[in-house]
Amino acid sequence: MGDIVEIGDFSLARKHRGGYAPPGECRHNHLTLDDNGDVVRCSDCNAQVSAYWALAMIADEFTRQMGRLQAGKRDLAEAVARELHLIAAKEVEKAWRSRTMVPSCPHCHRGIFPQDGFGKSLISKEIENRRRQVAMKAESNNAKP
Repeated sequence: MGDIVEIGDFSLARKHRGGYAPPGECRHNHLTLDDNGDVVRCSDCNAQVSAYWALAMIADEFTRQMGRLQAGKRDLAEAVARELHLIAAKEVEKAWRSRTMVPSCPHCHRGIFPQDGFGKSLISKEIENRRRQVAMKAESNNAKP
């Protein structure tokens, strides 16, 4: 089975994966590197393990942790996308609670006051998205020499 573990510019190709410790024995999860004798020992059972075995364990653990990190990033991105309207509502509420400032229109940058009726009129998302696409195309056409 060909595995490749990438850490920055460094990559490690694995040709075979197997069990490392027989069942019931120490799994050697806590290692100590002895710089004097160039030896790797298990901190739990004090057994000497090969440097290759230690490197393989590090590569496997790195792969597992990167998988967990990627899954967490994916879950977070999905949650933010799902809850975007709640995040926006919190920002609007925070802006309205200010005693010295009022929220401003992101387009004309003029202040919006409660009596302006913010949120009382609505427009179709589809219509607004199309309007923005047309405006973006017009901007890009005007920017071309």
